[in-house]
Amino acid sequence: MGDFIKRRRLARFLDHASQRAEDWPVPEGGWILTMRRALGMSAEHVAQRKGVSRNAVYQAERSEKEGAVSIKQMQKLAEAMGGQFVYAIVPKEPVEKLKLRQAQAVAAHLARLETDFQLWSPDEQEDWLDDKTAELLHDMPADFWALRVDDPDAT
Repeated sequence: MGDFIKRRRLARFLDHASQRAEDWPVPEGGWILTMRRALGMSAEHVAQRKGVSRNAVYQAERSEKEGAVSIKQMQKLAEAMGGQFVYAIVPKEPVEKLKLRQAQAVAAHLARLETDFQLWSPDEQEDWLDDKTAELLHDMPADFWALRVDDPDAT
């Protein structure tokens, strides 16, 4: 199976996961505290099941809110409460849209390097940018993601 087909399948998977993740807002107290309270389980009971101190459970709850809890710690706490820890990296918008925006930014950057580009007619410039964007999307060169679209100094 070609790289293009693999990338397309992965993009569809991520786009679908992203849509589902929108329905999972992080609870105000964090996932650990929310699960523990929903079960009516004390920090002491979680600690006993996990083999740690009650203070370690409270610290994990604080660390989660601060974004400093480890994946391994979340997994172990989830298991101690009869749950499972799920994590993901999903796109904020469809993968194809992210790739298109990147290709357009790279094309615009390359246009600035093109000799006399500014002297071309607007139609010629637009055609060149459209063609270069399509070429970049098709070829996906090794340095495709080297230019940071969100970096104002990059363009």
